[in-house]
Amino acid sequence: MKTNRAFLVALTCFQLMLPFAAAANPSVTSGEVVDYFDLNIRDYKAKALPFSKVLASGAAGGNDKVLFDQAYRGRLCFISCHFYDGYTSRWSGYYLDLQPYESTCFALAGGCNTITFPRPDSRIKVSVGSQEYELLMVDESRYRYYLPLAARQAISSSETAAVTIKTTWDKYREYRVGDKSRRLLGAVLNRNNELATPDSGVPAALSIEEKLNELKRLREKGLIDESEYNRLRQKALGL
Repeated sequence: MKTNRAFLVALTCFQLMLPFAAAANPSVTSGEVVDYFDLNIRDYKAKALPFSKVLASGAAGGNDKVLFDQAYRGRLCFISCHFYDGYTSRWSGYYLDLQPYESTCFALAGGCNTITFPRPDSRIKVSVGSQEYELLMVDESRYRYYLPLAARQAISSSETAAVTIKTTWDKYREYRVGDKSRRLLGAVLNRNNELATPDSGVPAALSIEEKLNELKRLREKGLIDESEYNRLRQKALGL
């Protein structure tokens, strides 16, 4: 009887936490209208997100599309204690947003469903088959990386070549995009335009005001120095 009770306690905890169980973090709740095209996955409990589905913008004349993917795995699992490490990713026309997470359940201690959200690397690598590309985080508020055109074209040219995100996170260094999401990525990514300039990472399609604000943010974070800031500012202003 004791064995059965312990098993049921562990099983209940296991079911409750898979993989984004209730926690004191933002989440999608039943009946909530969600703007997936402005959704920020940073520190986000992604319960009930529509994973592995191409979501098309309903805006008039809009052709924006996004896709969410997740990956997780158990670590150090035993009857009364379960640990999960994983990722949530958001793919759009030119960008990859990435959020690692750790989910912990201590069944006997009554402390199930604790989720923490580590900060990802400022630079990551994405491999597409045998090709590898380095991605720079361009928006820390969203943990957003710019996908260079070559990477987007490589991903879009094949539905079967494995896409793997490589980080230095010691819990889960390589995140492979799920097979279903992998087949759909080509329908989401832009494969025609290189928006980012090689030296700044500032999308050329931004308005002048947006470009200047982004350049200011890059300077304040130390990603560009004063001379680079002034040169790029003059370029943005057309001077």
